[in-house]
Amino acid sequence: MLKSTFIITARLKSKRLPKKLMLEISGEPLIVHMINRIKQSETVDRIVICTSKNTQDDPLEELSEREKVYCYRGSEDDVLERLYEASIIYGSEYFLNITADCPLVDPFFIDKLVDEYKKRDADFIKYSTLPAGQRPYLIKIAALKKVCDIKNEIETEVWENYFIESGIFNVYECPVDNKFINPKLKTSIDYIDDYVFIKEVFKKLYHNKRCFSLLDIINLVEKNNNLLNINSHCLNLSKIHITKTSKGVDFKKNYNYL
Repeated sequence: MLKSTFIITARLKSKRLPKKLMLEISGEPLIVHMINRIKQSETVDRIVICTSKNTQDDPLEELSEREKVYCYRGSEDDVLERLYEASIIYGSEYFLNITADCPLVDPFFIDKLVDEYKKRDADFIKYSTLPAGQRPYLIKIAALKKVCDIKNEIETEVWENYFIESGIFNVYECPVDNKFINPKLKTSIDYIDDYVFIKEVFKKLYHNKRCFSLLDIINLVEKNNNLLNINSHCLNLSKIHITKTSKGVDFKKNYNYL
């Protein structure tokens, strides 16, 4: 099977839930659980923590050494530039990506991205219907270079629309079986209630360090509806945050160059 690089976008600057990536469950920081889940992928043979040069992110580099994964440190604000630089060093023609606030990412859907890429050679492959916190990307490095060349701003924390709204890339929406869809489920961590929810999931499903799946989580919350009440309200709070931080995309004046 085609081997791939997985780049985790990570910072420790969160104000809503300070140093959330380092919060512990079952004796390990959330980002370590995330790394261990990605290691279960059949296609990933290299994991890179992509963080900033700010000294507050030093613990992430120290953690990468301890967990025997790679680390790249770049721009604090320009996430796209940082990802591109990391991909040039550690990638090949494409890489896989998700932010570190998605610690329960399912390796099955990582491998599915690679399978779809082999079929259609898209510039950008994404999920929209998986639950929040379960949507990794596959990005062709050449396409990311184009975005970096023509983007109009350096604060690029919210960047998906650079690929989607420009109309110049081959974007593919990865299909998802209905059994994996639950619009009320949120497995990303932004608020304290998200942390409480994830701890409950681990309490129910994390036995003998087994990597439980998204389907395990969905089956759990369907049998225990009260679990969703812990953090389902955080879905709307996260949407508000994204709306406030996203400045939109305006590539038109640069299109001719392409």
